[in-house]
Amino acid sequence: MSLLYGVARKAVSDSVNGCCRRPAGILLALLCLPFIAQAAEPEDWPDILSLDYALSQASHEHPQLQIAVARIDQQRASVAATEAQTGLQSGIAARLRWVEPPAIAPDQSQDDHSLSLYVDKVLYDFGRSAAQLAAGEAATLSVEQRYREAENRHRLAILAAYFDVLLADQAYARDNEDMSMFYVRADRASQRNELGQLSDIELLEQRSQYQESRVRRYRSSVAQRTTRAQLANVLNRPGRLPRDLEEPKLDILQRAIPDDTQAWLSEAEENNPLLAAYRLRVEAATAQLDAASASDNPTLLGSAEVSRYSRELGSNDNWRAGVSVDVPLTTGGRSQAERAKRRAEVAAARAELEQQRRDIRQAIMETWGELQSLKVTRDQVQAETEFRDLYLDRSRALYEMEVKSDLGDAMVKTTAARYQMMKTDLMMGLAWARLEALLGRTVFAEHSATPSAVSSAQVEKNP
Repeated sequence: MSLLYGVARKAVSDSVNGCCRRPAGILLALLCLPFIAQAAEPEDWPDILSLDYALSQASHEHPQLQIAVARIDQQRASVAATEAQTGLQSGIAARLRWVEPPAIAPDQSQDDHSLSLYVDKVLYDFGRSAAQLAAGEAATLSVEQRYREAENRHRLAILAAYFDVLLADQAYARDNEDMSMFYVRADRASQRNELGQLSDIELLEQRSQYQESRVRRYRSSVAQRTTRAQLANVLNRPGRLPRDLEEPKLDILQRAIPDDTQAWLSEAEENNPLLAAYRLRVEAATAQLDAASASDNPTLLGSAEVSRYSRELGSNDNWRAGVSVDVPLTTGGRSQAERAKRRAEVAAARAELEQQRRDIRQAIMETWGELQSLKVTRDQVQAETEFRDLYLDRSRALYEMEVKSDLGDAMVKTTAARYQMMKTDLMMGLAWARLEALLGRTVFAEHSATPSAVSSAQVEKNP
């Protein structure tokens, strides 16, 4: 498509500039115009945006995940650099030189040129490079686990943004109903005031209440736009605001809440990606300490060289090969300082792992308590919603029978009850989603076409 897009643009440009004068060129330009429009226009939103569709749009192209992928690439490059330290090193050395040889030299030529091919290789360093490589591989696995955590955070951000739009729409419906009621009251108060049935102060009170409701409705209208802008951002379509959203059916709300959190704590200990990342950090720091401990070990080097010279001298070898040993005797305290630094890093990594473990256990306990509280709140809000629906039906019936009723107030309270019901359900759904992330599961995997927002090739590709 990119090639066709480029050809089409060139054809159109040439035709516009008068360079494409042949009918075939003009025909090609006209035929390619639809493809240009299709390539230039990003994919549009569906008529009604669903939660499943939103989660399926989680993309590795989002900055939040691009950062995580970049860190993986950086760490893999670091491992490759560590491997290169003991890899085969080769090169060519060339020299152009003219000399004035002494009288006793058997070769009196002045050309003293040379060309050499050399190869060097660290044959063995007694565990130092192996420990460094093990540290790099553990660090790579650590940042890959952090990618899993970033992916779940991205899905949580999509959920939160999607739910915020739904709540903003429901809040607008509530505040719009509220404003309509106060508008009717203010209008009636104005008519009664003109007839002398209502004082000026009571009229101003009604107008003040209407203006307050009007401010609330305006704020709700603004929230509809800002929450949609946030949803567009997390879905990597900044500036392209979705219109209508479908209220999801959250089967997750029917899950049973256990009496205790022991099973959840065990699952988090085994599967939480952050805990896995911190455990791998401890492993990497320990390997770095092993490498520092081996820094005083000898290094066995192998080398070979093939050369050609323009002058024949006794010191010029056509080829040479050998093995050398480099044994450090004193380092001026550098190796001791490196080992002390690595020991401190191991201690810090272990402490961070323990702190992260405690934070996750506390978060699970708090989420469990939140779910318990929301379950009770949901029962109360459900009862309130059912009461308000019946109350509205009675008020509507009385209104139709031209009996005095509070139909407007009943409608407002019914809409407010529905808002509270939606808010409770969405808060409960988000709490379950956060719990899934803490347990190391894919957040809302049942609401996505694929269990992973990013192709595994992005994480599992070879360095």
